Amino acid sequence: MAVHDLDMSRFLAGTDPIDILAIGSCHIDKSIATLEGSEAFDTASCIVRYPNGVQAMIDVCRQSSFGYDQRAEVLGTKGMIQTDNVYPNTAKVFRKDFTGNADMPYDFFLSRYNEAYVTETIAFCDSLVNDKPVPCTGQDGLIALVMAIAADVSAKEGRWVKFSDVVRSVYCKSPLECELVASTDVFPEGFKPTGSVADLLTPDYDAKKKGSEKTFVDSIMSMFKL
Repeated sequence: MAVHDLDMSRFLAGTDPIDILAIGSCHIDKSIATLEGSEAFDTASCIVRYPNGVQAMIDVCRQSSFGYDQRAEVLGTKGMIQTDNVYPNTAKVFRKDFTGNADMPYDFFLSRYNEAYVTETIAFCDSLVNDKPVPCTGQDGLIALVMAIAADVSAKEGRWVKFSDVVRSVYCKSPLECELVASTDVFPEGFKPTGSVADLLTPDYDAKKKGSEKTFVDSIMSMFKL
């Protein structure tokens, strides 16, 4: 649920994070409380630590009764920058019993991020037609995935989790369960495995299979112990 917010925190911080602390609970739909891992949460909070004491706090919930609520702010020594929800119009009402927006925020993500979807589609087409690099790389998506997996581990075990500790879970374990070719160059320094890279490499199964293959004659001879 928070993978996009974790990704955005890295973008806003402008650097790679170190570790994460997460908690989750179920308040809205009790029917999901029996699911495994973070699927049982409809409400969660994370603290992500970045270098130089920078920290990001993320709160997420699967329900917002007043519309699609996504806000962010960055506090710095010289000020603050804040992004607010998007409304159908900019009208505000000022009465003796109410002060605020005339309309509720958009209640659907396609409306909330319409401009963003158009912008990313243009960037994607520009990349294809003009052979330009895409603004967001596969590495960005992979790091966000690792951050989300680390959040799951943190919520389950109730402790701070370093991202380098969970990188092993996205490496190739076998040719049939391969999510990523083992190459530490894909990860920034804080995400690199703490163990030996050689231990993570997928074995050369073709060579291994070739060495263990038996001919038809060998099989017959073994049956009769010849």
